Amino acid sequence: MNKDPWHFQRQDLAASVLALLADGPAQALTMFAPRRAGKTEFLLKDLGPLAQKKGHRAIYASFWQSPLSPLATLLHELEASLQGGAFDGGARPPAVWKLRFSGELLGAKAEMEIDPSILHGKPPTDLLLYLDHLLHRVSGKHRPTILMFDEVQELARDRNNAPLVAALRTSLDRRSDALRTVFTGSSQAGLKAMFGAREAPFFHFATPVDLPSLDEEFVDHLFRTFKKIARRAPQRCELLSAFDQLHRNPYFFRALVETLLLNPHLAVAEGLEQVRGRLVDELGYPNTWLGINPLQRAVAWALANGRRNLFSRSFRETTGRELGEAVPLSSSRIQAALRKLERLGLADREAGDWALADPEFEAWVQRLPYSCSGSQVASSGSRNSSASRSSCRPTKGIAPRYRSRVLTSGGATPRR
Repeated sequence: MNKDPWHFQRQDLAASVLALLADGPAQALTMFAPRRAGKTEFLLKDLGPLAQKKGHRAIYASFWQSPLSPLATLLHELEASLQGGAFDGGARPPAVWKLRFSGELLGAKAEMEIDPSILHGKPPTDLLLYLDHLLHRVSGKHRPTILMFDEVQELARDRNNAPLVAALRTSLDRRSDALRTVFTGSSQAGLKAMFGAREAPFFHFATPVDLPSLDEEFVDHLFRTFKKIARRAPQRCELLSAFDQLHRNPYFFRALVETLLLNPHLAVAEGLEQVRGRLVDELGYPNTWLGINPLQRAVAWALANGRRNLFSRSFRETTGRELGEAVPLSSSRIQAALRKLERLGLADREAGDWALADPEFEAWVQRLPYSCSGSQVASSGSRNSSASRSSCRPTKGIAPRYRSRVLTSGGATPRR
């Protein structure tokens, strides 16, 4: 039973997903939703607990949690499930843990210690065999085990993961009645690479479903909880308006509710401005911007402002001139910039069109002058030019301490 009073339970959705997996024809589902849209909370607080209540073993593993060592993450979560106890939503692997091989696997009992750091890169064959062994042990005898693999598109980012993906598909195929899987992802292109590409091991393995967006019921739940805890509440209509302005994103909206709860005299509009400034800091938008090159900035700016024909000659000529390069830029350079933004989680493709993945980042970029997306930010002189720095900033909605340096050149590491 969920004890978090702020959690908005999605019992009907959890029941329908579980019915599809446990009683229906679906061996696996892929569930797409943007980052911070509530996928993880749905798995951990709705689907997992319901599955366990109905007599299923439920296992959660996040590949966002440990993107460089997905095999280590899987082994740890499967081992933890076999140790018993209630569904806890997974945990980070310890620095060292023991893997106990059984006689069925190696012909004799053996024990060894594994440091997860050595699992980076191409996974060892013997550990892939052990993964298969663990999946056999967690398989449901009377009711299928429900596996929940979060942000699974991370497996497609590294070619070294190809043997793991192939081994996982084989193991799940062999136990289709005993193991049912939900794969979630925040990248349409990443999920397509995993499940839609003809040469991919998981081609046509899972049925795609979307995580429905949250609506007024979510706002009403937080409104009632706020009122119960604080014995006061903002105007419901103001909260609904703020929810829309925050792109109906539950993560952003809960940050607003938290701000209003901690500041009794703060108006909703003032809280909204504070939250948007705080998100710029917490999500590292300036560092992200400084961590991409001028062409990638120009492409991101164009996407944020609704430009879709990025391969047109006019766009390539205009962008080339802004960057002070030979015009027109080649289509391959535009494509490379888009792919880089995609790998960083900044851009994604939906229905064939490119767009920025984070709507709040998109809104932040929209407030930047166009001159800040081109050669002005690339020149070394812009770092020392106060005139350049003051002109290259959003006019509002950004934390003040970033306003003077957000678009100057630099080598900061992007942060998601």
